[in-house]
Amino acid sequence: MDNNKIFDTLERKIEKLLARLRALEQDNERLKVDLASARRSEKDVADSRGTVERLEKELETVRERLQRLIASLEAAESSKG
Repeated sequence: MDNNKIFDTLERKIEKLLARLRALEQDNERLKVDLASARRSEKDVADSRGTVERLEKELETVRERLQRLIASLEAAESSKG
């Protein structure tokens, strides 16, 4: 095999490797963006979960107060009658 063929073969292999490297770099950047997005989504879910828990506690407090008010009204009505 002459030197030209050897260098041509090496050049083609290097070009393939460089193309693969560029593709992997692009994949890496895309994955970084996806990871950042997933982390933001995870934080949003955690924040939403906290909000839901707080609202559930508030709802329970309102429910308890209403039950006490209803019981007071019923007691007042029964003492009139």
